[in-house]
Amino acid sequence: MRFFFFCILLTQLSYAIPVGFNQAWFNNDYSRQYLDGVYDRNEVYRILQLTKEAGAQNLRLWFFESPDFPMLVWDQNKLMGVKEDFIQNVIETLKVAKSQNVKIYMTFLDAHSYRPDKLNKNELLRLRNIYQEDGGAEFLNKVIAPFLGAIKDAGLSETISRIDITNELDTVVNRFGFNNGWKGATRMLCQWNSFIKAIDGFSSVPVTFSLRLHRFLHLPHNILSDQGPMRCADFLDFHSYANSGKIYKCDELKLYSQTHNKQLILGEFGQSYFTHRFDDALQTSNTKNYLNSAIECGFSEALAWRLSDIRPGVNKEARYSFEAYGSTRPAYDLIKDHNSNL
Repeated sequence: MRFFFFCILLTQLSYAIPVGFNQAWFNNDYSRQYLDGVYDRNEVYRILQLTKEAGAQNLRLWFFESPDFPMLVWDQNKLMGVKEDFIQNVIETLKVAKSQNVKIYMTFLDAHSYRPDKLNKNELLRLRNIYQEDGGAEFLNKVIAPFLGAIKDAGLSETISRIDITNELDTVVNRFGFNNGWKGATRMLCQWNSFIKAIDGFSSVPVTFSLRLHRFLHLPHNILSDQGPMRCADFLDFHSYANSGKIYKCDELKLYSQTHNKQLILGEFGQSYFTHRFDDALQTSNTKNYLNSAIECGFSEALAWRLSDIRPGVNKEARYSFEAYGSTRPAYDLIKDHNSNL
């Protein structure tokens, strides 16, 4: 009988990591979600309430994600600063998050907006400049410092759980966005992490780059090394999309988590990019398998992509979303039950 209860205990412990969500942008207003005339406080409240109801501790949101940067002030191509309405609406969002006891995992830039094949010359130069040392310093001083400073002055810095400088940074490296490839990326990570830590209220907020993780992607051989390109990362955030819910390089990740002090976060997970069907059964099995895999591979938290897409009609994001077409899906309840047993 004791053995039976011990087995039950082990089963419960095997689901002992918290599960949160990505939302990235509210109402699918990519890059404009926090600007006056677009910002929707009711939707922000609804999403954060939905996050709380699932027992999620973290919601990952994006803030400076597009190549045209509509939230910034420009004089020709000269960066001047951040729009005040953007800052105030972000602060309002953080107030709502605090009221719901949900932490915000901030992501600043989106590497997938770096498209030399699609951007015009001015957009490409603006964006590429940010990934270089001098341009990065300008962005830090004119954008990140006043942005995070305003959050601190509003008494909301503790609402920020983590900061991801660039979503899936490997994309910028692979598209030659840095002068020196991964060496340039490493320099940026160290530069930005050090700068953020020096801002009052953010000295203890963990900072990283997030990365993709799949068999077709080439990452540096020493990505899991204290001397590798992620040496200035406070934690590692990998993203995985596979119908099986199996995490690539599981053995290496598990060994890393056992021998280093840095956390591993599964910052995004979901069904394969190549599976376009809207399938509740697939999403449920995929979610369950990813949670088991995350624990097996040494991850300390998992964030599902993504919480909500309530647009009518067919859209490609709905297949990933845990609320779609006006209602939550079975996998949302799976995560809710999972978190209730933590």
